Amino acid sequence: MKFNTPLSFLKITALAAILFTACEPCYDCGPENAYPYFNLSILNKTSLDTLRTDSSALVAEIKAIDNLIKDPANAPIIDSLNSEKTASQQSLTYIKNLITTTKNRLISIHSINGEEGLFINQNGGDSLTRFKIPINTNTNESEYQIQIEGANFENYLKISYELSDTVLNSKITKKASNLQVITHEFESLISPRGCTPIIECSSNELQIYVEI
Repeated sequence: MKFNTPLSFLKITALAAILFTACEPCYDCGPENAYPYFNLSILNKTSLDTLRTDSSALVAEIKAIDNLIKDPANAPIIDSLNSEKTASQQSLTYIKNLITTTKNRLISIHSINGEEGLFINQNGGDSLTRFKIPINTNTNESEYQIQIEGANFENYLKISYELSDTVLNSKITKKASNLQVITHEFESLISPRGCTPIIECSSNELQIYVEI
C-alpha cells in the first residue's frame, strides 16, 4: 500500500529530523519540528523474548560448569572448564546489555514508505528511543509502511486526525488533533498518550507505543 504523503514532504521532514532530533537517546531534544508529527516509540518484544531465553540458557550453563569445576574428578580439565565458564560469563554480560538496550526501546528504523535515512542521532547513528513521524497536512489520514533495521518485513500503520492552523517556531503551519489509529500490523499498540485530557493534545505532544 502506498503512502499518501508526497515523497518530497518526507525528504523535507528528514532534513528537519537531522536538525531537530539529534539526540541519543532522543527524548524531548531540541526545538520543535516546524511540521506536525507524532512520536513513535518501538519495543522489539520478539528480540527481547529471544534474549531472555538465551540469558536463561547461559545462566543454566554456567551453573552446570560450576558443578563440574567442583568435582575433583575433573581436575585434569579444570583450566578448560574455567575458560569455558569465562566465555559463558562474557556472553551473558553481552546479552544482559542487549536486554537493557532493547527494554529502553533504543532501536533503528530502516525506512518509512521506502524512504531511508530519515533519522539520525548526535553520534551519527540512527538508533533512537522516540521517532518524530511526519503527518500529512494535505489530508486527514496518513499511512506508513515502517521497516525496522534488520527486519525483512514492514509494519503497516494508518492514522486519522483533524487539522487546524497554528503558529509554531514563528511559522504558520498545521497542527493535528484528535489523532486516532485506524489500523495497524504491529504485535500490539497503545495509542495515543501525551497529555490529559487526551482530546486536547495536539499532534506533537502525542505518542504511540508499539511492539513488534
